[in-house]
Amino acid sequence: MKTRILFILAVSILSLTSCSSGKYVNYLKDHTEVIKMSDSLQFNSLDDSFYNNNLFLVGEVHEVKTSPRIDFALFTKLNETININTYLAEMDIAQGYYIQEYIKGSDEIELKEILKKWPVYIGRISEQHRNKWAKMRAYYYQLPENKKFNLIGIDRIADFDLIRKLLKDKLPETYHKDINSENDSLISWSKNKLSTILNQEKSRLDNATHNLLKNIAFNLSNYKKTRSRDAFMYENFKRLYAQNQWKDKNIYSALGFSHTLQAYNYTFAGRIKKDSTLPYTNKIVSLNTLYVDSRLTVDSRALPKFMQDKGKDFTRFKYSQDNRLFMYIKGIADYKKVTKPHTISLLKLDADGSPYLKSSRGTKVKKLITIWDAYDILEGTNTTDYAQYILFARNADWIEPDTK
Repeated sequence: MKTRILFILAVSILSLTSCSSGKYVNYLKDHTEVIKMSDSLQFNSLDDSFYNNNLFLVGEVHEVKTSPRIDFALFTKLNETININTYLAEMDIAQGYYIQEYIKGSDEIELKEILKKWPVYIGRISEQHRNKWAKMRAYYYQLPENKKFNLIGIDRIADFDLIRKLLKDKLPETYHKDINSENDSLISWSKNKLSTILNQEKSRLDNATHNLLKNIAFNLSNYKKTRSRDAFMYENFKRLYAQNQWKDKNIYSALGFSHTLQAYNYTFAGRIKKDSTLPYTNKIVSLNTLYVDSRLTVDSRALPKFMQDKGKDFTRFKYSQDNRLFMYIKGIADYKKVTKPHTISLLKLDADGSPYLKSSRGTKVKKLITIWDAYDILEGTNTTDYAQYILFARNADWIEPDTK
């Protein structure tokens, strides 16, 4: 019996094996930019077909060291090449407002305080993520006026205390006593009274402040109604698109991997791509990250004891999407064939004649044991329906959490 079980397991593992394909490798050889992990990211292979988009989405795994590095490098490359009007942050409206103020030079609130309830948990507790915002601040400072950008948080409310502070910063003092310390009462006040207050005060508020307060009211009023973060971000995006006249403006966002998958109806990217009232059906591009032989930060309590770093609050977890037990992407061998260890590579999947335009190779996941979520490939879809570029990281390290 034991021999039979081992045989079945071996056959199952072999069935997940995917050798590289000459057709795909030959295509990728002409459409891959490989950068050593120690070198600066240039993205020199990006062409006009890329820059002709208006909405640029990076799908990342936040807990891998390369993520904040890729975000900063790609954003600055885009801004220098075509000017990015707005950076959409995966944070709520108040967090986004105060990060923007920080980037513009304000020291009113410490960066750690702004981020203390950020949904990206590793971003709250790692110096590497905070350093990205510090670099963004230094970058913003040296930009000429025509290159400066706005940062806006579009996520569901995560920090109600920061929302209260923002309301008190923007509303006349006479209303401060009504800003309740209980979240439910604050939501109720927003629904019943805030719109009336804004109508009364409109002539005394500048347009930017009035719009910001209206957006806070919208976010509070819809907090319980819209539970899905993807749906919430999408509703905020539509509102901001109309309010800020984003047509023909260039927008950028680095988000968790799942939010940027375009083929699904329920993701942030999918909702925008499929919305015919928005102009992004053919003007949106996703660059999604994949990893082999890498590490990521995992709260040890989320793992079985035998998988934990013993005695550590966080585990430096082996993460490789060519792991035939936990997560194996069919066709990942092609990506490995055209790249090298200790590199970050940019792979263009949607060039003319690309085999990825007519295949799901490089996207479909197989696994024997479920640890990480995987996304079922929709029938009739191809790899480029999900993302048009792959950022392929090999031997990336984890994000080191704060020790205090």
